Amino acid sequence: MLKSSFVLLLYLILAAPAQAEIYKYVDESGNVTFTDVYKKGAKRIDIPGGPEALPSRGKSASSKRASANPSPADFPRIDPGTQKRRDDIRRQVLQDEINGERKNAAEARRQLSLGERLAPGERTTDASYQNRVKSLRESVQQHEQNVVSIQRELANLK
Repeated sequence: MLKSSFVLLLYLILAAPAQAEIYKYVDESGNVTFTDVYKKGAKRIDIPGGPEALPSRGKSASSKRASANPSPADFPRIDPGTQKRRDDIRRQVLQDEINGERKNAAEARRQLSLGERLAPGERTTDASYQNRVKSLRESVQQHEQNVVSIQRELANLK
């Protein structure tokens, strides 16, 4: 039932460009029906990117610009100097974070190289050895992913 509802909802989302209104109707038994025909008691579903999101032909250029601005008119604004200082602080925090993550990644790689060396008499099929190496590899991978994510954030600031 859940799978069929999901598939139906997926079809409805894909059909949104057809500009049909979608209604959700729940009957006495609790069965949910999605339809483009209104039934008494049905509720209209607003689909992002649906027909109400498309500009109508009668709108002027100024009303299109106003709807593209998500901030209300009385939304607090800050001056460019303040924004630059905030961006500089954020850049420094991210730089500190990336330096720490690079240091942690280097330490995790060092621990991994030590952990991969077998002690005399230790077998590679030993479960605790395998778990330890797996954990060390995951740690290295996590630190490297963090470095990439922080680099992406830094690139967005420039």
